[in-house]
Amino acid sequence: MTSTSPPPEQPFKVTSAADILSYILHTLGFQPEESLVLLTMCGKRVGATLRVDLPANNLDPDGYAAGVCSILASDTTADGSLLAVYTREPLTRTGAPPRRDLVRSLTRCLDGVGLQLRDGWLVTDTMWRDYFCADPSCCPPSGHSIESVLTSPLNAELTFRGSSFADSLGAAVESDLPAAWTDPADLAKLCRGEQAKLGHRWTTPNQAAATLRLWDCLLARTASTVPITEVGVAAHLLASLVSRPIRDAVLVLAALGWEAAANGLEGNTVRPTGTGPAHLPASARTLLGLDPDQQLPVEPMESAQAHARDFCDVLIGQYRGQLQWGQVDAAHTLFSRLSAVAVGEPRAALLTMLGWIEWARGRGSRAHVYLGEAMAEIPGYSLAELLEEVVARGMLAEWSRDRDLAWRNGAPHAA
Repeated sequence: MTSTSPPPEQPFKVTSAADILSYILHTLGFQPEESLVLLTMCGKRVGATLRVDLPANNLDPDGYAAGVCSILASDTTADGSLLAVYTREPLTRTGAPPRRDLVRSLTRCLDGVGLQLRDGWLVTDTMWRDYFCADPSCCPPSGHSIESVLTSPLNAELTFRGSSFADSLGAAVESDLPAAWTDPADLAKLCRGEQAKLGHRWTTPNQAAATLRLWDCLLARTASTVPITEVGVAAHLLASLVSRPIRDAVLVLAALGWEAAANGLEGNTVRPTGTGPAHLPASARTLLGLDPDQQLPVEPMESAQAHARDFCDVLIGQYRGQLQWGQVDAAHTLFSRLSAVAVGEPRAALLTMLGWIEWARGRGSRAHVYLGEAMAEIPGYSLAELLEEVVARGMLAEWSRDRDLAWRNGAPHAA
């Protein structure tokens, strides 16, 4: 499932069905396959975009439609909807488009929630046609060539502005993952060394503060560049993800910033009483501007319990405020670069964190791919299993239901 909201940018004119189908490709970032795509409308303006897998033919269409409508109903500004069915299923002998019962159920359900279905299209690998029109003079049964979508005025405009889309969901996710930039085996050896040095001390106050400051430093820099080239720094970051409280704190750090992550970790973690100095590799000290023996000061924790609530709420998607989307995007870049050279539990953690980011963005389809990769790396990895269940049920984070809070993906704002 993918649900996205358009950004508040200069609107692009949509003048044809081919423009709408082009808009879907650029908004999702990939060519849908065996999918149902629904767009909400506010007057003549396109709102949120929802992509879900087509159900099995023997599935109750009314139940499926009710689940889809419950998601779209969260767009309280919308007053209509559009539909596109992407499938390789052939037309029936009578020329009726496939999934007719499903579309009828959706039409009734959308009417019931005030999102009247205004138009719809059937899209295959080679052609597209109006889903509802049966007049051969304007809607030929053979449809229109798919090339007309790729040559539409809106597709040309979006491509000129730097937008693109992949041939498939898998290709879209693969394009986000960079090539290995160092030897994973050598890095894994350094990572094990960091784990051996720290054992269970990752969440002691000094160590947690130092490690989170290192993550924070990299996230801030990744907003404009990707600075991870030093294997000592990478090894420490990867090793820290074996500590699940630190892993969770890094996600909160990306979403809400330092104060929420550090204080929330304090409020949610029973820490050991150790007060020894923090360990950081020499390259990490250099990155933080520290002398060889200098320690980072441990800042007093304030309102730990209040931050503990935000810490938990953002992880489970119940936070009702604004996320720091620029830093979340930076985290996606950093996690992707590290995942290219990670192995074992650190890689499973990174893939799960990437899945969480895609879910937070409202892109459940991509989240599903990352979470599947995480569980293939470490079968039974608990956070990946939990998030996979959330994605499978179509659950959206609270901020994704509010277009003023939702992630803006750089897709066009269509009018």
